[in-house]
Amino acid sequence: MNPSSLITEPLGLYGWKKAEPVLLAALLSEEPLLLVGAHGCAKSFVLERLAESLGMAFRSYNASLINYDDLVGVPLPDATRTKLEYLSSPESIWDAEVVFIDEISRTRPELQNKLFPIIYDRRVQGRPLSSLVYRWAAMNPPPTDEELDEGDALYLGSEPLDAALADRFPYIMSVPDWDDLSPSDQKKVLADQFAGRHEFPVAIRELVAEARERYGALVPELTPRLTPYIITLVPKLHASRYDVSTRRATMLLRCVIAVHAARQVLAWRTGGEEPQLYDSARLALLNTLPDRARRRLNAAELTAICKTAWKLSALDESDPLVQLMRIADPVLRLKSMVSKKLSVPPDRAAVVIGEGVAAAKRYLRRGLALATYLAIRERSDIPASTVELLAKDILPAIEPVEKNVSVSAWVSEVTRTIGARIADVNGRCGAETDFARYHANLLNSFLPDGFPDKKAVISASKDFEQLWKEFSLQ
Repeated sequence: MNPSSLITEPLGLYGWKKAEPVLLAALLSEEPLLLVGAHGCAKSFVLERLAESLGMAFRSYNASLINYDDLVGVPLPDATRTKLEYLSSPESIWDAEVVFIDEISRTRPELQNKLFPIIYDRRVQGRPLSSLVYRWAAMNPPPTDEELDEGDALYLGSEPLDAALADRFPYIMSVPDWDDLSPSDQKKVLADQFAGRHEFPVAIRELVAEARERYGALVPELTPRLTPYIITLVPKLHASRYDVSTRRATMLLRCVIAVHAARQVLAWRTGGEEPQLYDSARLALLNTLPDRARRRLNAAELTAICKTAWKLSALDESDPLVQLMRIADPVLRLKSMVSKKLSVPPDRAAVVIGEGVAAAKRYLRRGLALATYLAIRERSDIPASTVELLAKDILPAIEPVEKNVSVSAWVSEVTRTIGARIADVNGRCGAETDFARYHANLLNSFLPDGFPDKKAVISASKDFEQLWKEFSLQ
């Protein structure tokens, strides 16, 4: 056993060590926890053993099989016939302290709706579940669109979890599968099956109590630092199409503090290094987004978003870079940087340029790249790789373009529109001006089939003219 593991490896769960702070954070905060992982990953096992170690009444339900009556019992009128009482069994939910709902993604829609108040409010039919403390659930990962298209979906019955239900879980944790384990951990897993029952090396109740006390101390200490981080982070998550509600933003603040408290207590108990707050913020982010209950998450993308938001949130509010990076849309961010001639460090300017050009619509991208290149070409500090990136896209529009194209009904409509736009600009601005020449080269560079229709020609023409004015290229 690795002495630095207090929760998972003592149970024979190798490869789970990084998840320990998340498990402990869910325990200390008493907030709902959802485990997402393949079958046979010990999701049910770890939750059942944690409940056992806490000495709490545990109820486990398979959501794909149960009816609502299995949870609450059979409703019957009371003696006065003015209200309902429930004829319950020993397996009913009323006196449960820990509820585990397995296969929650296979729940029938009508039952999913009835799970909302149990998970989030600890209520059934408006009545409080006074004994209930922990609400845990587990599910298999939903199949990706590619798996469904190719017929390779492993969990056809596992549906993406309803967005509102997923948003009730502050902690949504991915459980390691066999392929996620190192060769060393795989050997340990195989050998451990003959080792018999394992016990925790610490009293879990005491560990949770210590972590909860630490959490209470950290809330006033860390909230001022984490608040600007969350405010900076959420728009970036929205821009990358992650589902973050107002509820989730408040959850995320609590999760970061709880994970950091858990990491501190685990480090103190094992003699490990003092954890860094940024690492706790990243770990919390990777284990709180409800998107995980509906699709595979890109850990590298989330790490990059977290890192950028963390750095920006530490800067002074008056810093132009902070204001710039608060703009969620990459194209608008690039336009703002160039038009306002903001003094942005070269490495960050390179990122803004690359993200902005990549995010532009296909037929507007070359015009944006060309205008950006013309505006920044005097900056000697811009990385050569960024200049090369722009040059690759704008080369056809730099030099005069002459093309012979076959005239079909479709091509003639586009070419006529190109000719009309060029003639209009030449008439208004003069054919020998820099703008008119670049404008003509830009539109002609898309021939013979770079524009889908004449609307795209007009849009590209007007967009480039507007960029020329905004970037002060006259």
